[in-house]
Amino acid sequence: MIDHRSVLRRIGVAAVAAAALAGPAHAQGAREVPTVTGPIPGNTAANHPFDAAAFQAVPIDLAARGYREDEYFVSGTANVYQYDDVTDPLDTSVTVLRSGPYTNRILVRRPTDPKRFSGNVVVELLNATNNYDLPVFWSYDHDYFLSRGDVWIGITSKPVTIAGLKTFNPARYAPLSWANPNPDETDASCPTLYTIVGGATHATEDGLLYDVLSQTASLVRSAGTQNPLHGYAVKAVYAAGYSQSAIDLVGYINAVTPRIRRAPIFDGYLVGSGFGIQAPLNQCSPAPAAGDPRNVLRSRNAAIVATQSQTDYRDARQAYRADSDAADDRYRYYEAAGPAHVVVEQTTSDADAADTHAAGGTTLVEDYATCLAGAQLSTFPGRYLLDAGFAQLEGWVRNGATPPHAPLIQATGTAPSLVTVLDANGNGVGGVRAPELDVPVATFTESTGTASLNCSLSGQVIGFDRARQQSLYPNTLDYLSRFVGDTITVAQRGFLTPDDAVEAVAQAIQRQVP
Repeated sequence: MIDHRSVLRRIGVAAVAAAALAGPAHAQGAREVPTVTGPIPGNTAANHPFDAAAFQAVPIDLAARGYREDEYFVSGTANVYQYDDVTDPLDTSVTVLRSGPYTNRILVRRPTDPKRFSGNVVVELLNATNNYDLPVFWSYDHDYFLSRGDVWIGITSKPVTIAGLKTFNPARYAPLSWANPNPDETDASCPTLYTIVGGATHATEDGLLYDVLSQTASLVRSAGTQNPLHGYAVKAVYAAGYSQSAIDLVGYINAVTPRIRRAPIFDGYLVGSGFGIQAPLNQCSPAPAAGDPRNVLRSRNAAIVATQSQTDYRDARQAYRADSDAADDRYRYYEAAGPAHVVVEQTTSDADAADTHAAGGTTLVEDYATCLAGAQLSTFPGRYLLDAGFAQLEGWVRNGATPPHAPLIQATGTAPSLVTVLDANGNGVGGVRAPELDVPVATFTESTGTASLNCSLSGQVIGFDRARQQSLYPNTLDYLSRFVGDTITVAQRGFLTPDDAVEAVAQAIQRQVP
């Protein structure tokens, strides 16, 4: 196991020497430890962090779970990267175009007692698709993190969501800035703004993200007292991103991390429900097109677990690669039959309606109400695979435990125009399974139409009527015995954590089927 404290001591000596030679204007890049302001005061109804746990759509009392929540502002100097000319299809080499200052915000949730800390730090890129910060992995996996004593850190990942934060609370978030390091950029010099989210302007630069992410990891690994985790024994740091944030991670992993020498800055990555593409490295240059080999994840010295929902797998297959156990290329790829890109669980931990509206947005629940009359947002437990993914990632990184393999979702056609093979109950065949699919009482769809982007990504649940249930299960005991048996099988295969297995059975008992 890498002695991170020893590594950090060596990095500190090297950084001091480099600063003396190069002068203060030269950015240290990924290994730079940003300065910290905070905790930012205020946790009242009138002044609190956006996405605060007490002001979620479904509030969480962190204190009752032995946790505390603090918001900090971090400031540093970030590089903007550009892909080099491609001479080899697998070439992901980059150069630095320019550097500039930034101030970002991070939201830190940690055990109040450092002795309860598991040693794991999960750094989540807050999703920016709706133009406000969405803590997607926290929504799915907070019970997993809280029960184990993990630290979760959410980081703002786009200038457009900084604009939302300033709309929400102009005074609190006034210091935040991702100003474009090229103040002379105009429509003439940069006629097309390449971005995977709306709202890009010449005044800001999405491409600052990559060093912002690296420097956040450097901060939580640092020994200084400004580290929010000072006094906590950090053992491993993971980066996690879902949907758009997963797309951001692809370019970061493939193009930026190879430039970071010595020990990996992140020990592992959970890349959730991306689409087999990556974001532009800077807003004046396009990203590699779908199907470009540079979009295929290459882990090098960190471990990667990549997961896809049933909505997303067809696009992700354009960047499919086989699993690997090589020491310098630890990689697992899982497709889950059943969950859509957006299910009910994902809506629980976004900011409540009042805060979302104050940031200029609409909630996921409000968005879904516009999709299809009478449709009910999918209740499929998307946390199953994501909880298991975190458990497998930790086991691989900290204990060398090799994760299981899984079959792909069965489909016909060619990516991305694949058609999912459905069983007699209308549910997906193959992939990572769940007892809710193998012993079903409902059909779970991949999408709810094309009325909007959120509708196309949101599945619906269509429950079986009593007659259908009775045709499948003669009595309650038959249903429960089959459900429990399948739950045990899925857990033994490594795709249900013990806590999720217990919860799955408890919910089955409550259903009173048939």
